[in-house]
Parts: sequence; structure tokens; C-alpha cells
Amino acid sequence: MIYVALMMAGSSTRMNLDTPKQYLQINNKYLFEYPLETFAKNNRIDQIILVVDKTYMQKVNSIIQNFEYKNKLIIVEGSTTRQKSVFNALNFLMKRGATDKDYILIHDACRVLLTTKLLNEIIDNLSPEYAIVPALEMTDSICYSEDKKFIEKSLKRDNYFSLQTPQAFNLHFIFKAHENALNSSTNNFTDDTSLVIITNGKVKLIRGDKFNFKITTFEDLFTLKRLIG
Repeated sequence: MIYVALMMAGSSTRMNLDTPKQYLQINNKYLFEYPLETFAKNNRIDQIILVVDKTYMQKVNSIIQNFEYKNKLIIVEGSTTRQKSVFNALNFLMKRGATDKDYILIHDACRVLLTTKLLNEIIDNLSPEYAIVPALEMTDSICYSEDKKFIEKSLKRDNYFSLQTPQAFNLHFIFKAHENALNSSTNNFTDDTSLVIITNGKVKLIRGDKFNFKITTFEDLFTLKRLIG
């Protein structure tokens, strides 16, 4: 089985919005519906877990009532951090009898322009030997600054990448990585591949998509509106 966890429990604190950005609309469609449709229309995806803040569970349930692929969807309550929200989805699937042959793709709902091409490439590369992450090579010069005011060190950009989602994992492996982190009171990871790395797992890089950006600022939202039209 191939599952998707669509992460929708964020509160958009950086944009200071009354409504979390995944529930904003462009062309009469909620932002989270764009990647949701890409996943749902792919016949290689078996089930999609919508990880939702409890405040919005009723709203999301209402939105998906007329969704063509409703039978693929399950809503799971999120938590106070992204890491804990991902664990809720993983724990839900494990309790339902997920096997060590199952995989899960974890995706940020506000990466709206996920393409079928990138999704299929990730699925084509699924392996029990490693996780998979789409990534882009850094093109700008980069530096390090502790105080965020003055440059302390310039870094060679050749070996640095920016990571995207969906990130793909053997479900049992990523569940144990999350479980170990929570048992050791580590609950501030915002990227699931980091948990794989600290458990000595391997993560394979595949080429990402520059349009698969995450909406985090009003500038991103403006760019998205122009791209969608």
C-alpha cells in the first residue's frame, strides 16, 4: 500500500492570518485541494490521510463531502507541532495494521503545485533501503550568520540543497524513527528526513521542481495566484 499524509494542521503564524493559508481560496478552490487532487487522481496512491487541526476538522469534512475521490480520504486530528502531527498519522496507520511493505508520502498542504511527474518519479524510486526527498541545488551564494545581522562564514553552495516534499518512507521505518524521537522528548523536528538521518538511515535525493514551493509569505501567495491564473 502507498499512503499519503497531507499535513494541514499548521496555523500560518508567520503570515499572521486569521485563517490558516491552506484554507485560503484561489479560483474557488481551497489551497489544500490542489495537491490533494494530484494525489487522489493517481491510481498508485491507495489512501490519503488529511492531518487537520481539531478546530478545522468539521470544516474539512464538509469540504470533502462532494469530492470525487472521497473514498480515498481519512481525516486524522493533528497536534501542536508538525512532528507530533505526522506521528498521529503514522500511529493511526500502524494501529490499522500497516505492514513493513507499506510506504507513506508526507507532504505539506501548502506546496500547492505538486505535479504528477514529480509524484510518479518519487513512487518509481520507492525502496525499503532508503527514504526519498525531492531537492533543488542551491543557485544563490550562501552564508552563515549566528546573529542574522553579519556574515560569519561564506559557504560553498555546490554541496547544499533545499529540500521539498513529498518525502517518501517505508512506513514502519519512519514510524519507529518518530517513536524513538518522541520517547527521547525530541519533538521539534520540522523535516522527517532529519529523523531518518539521526537513526542512521539513508535518504536519496531526486530532482525537485522549482514550482513546488511552499506558501510561507504573502509574496509566495502572490506568485501562486499569478501561476494559477
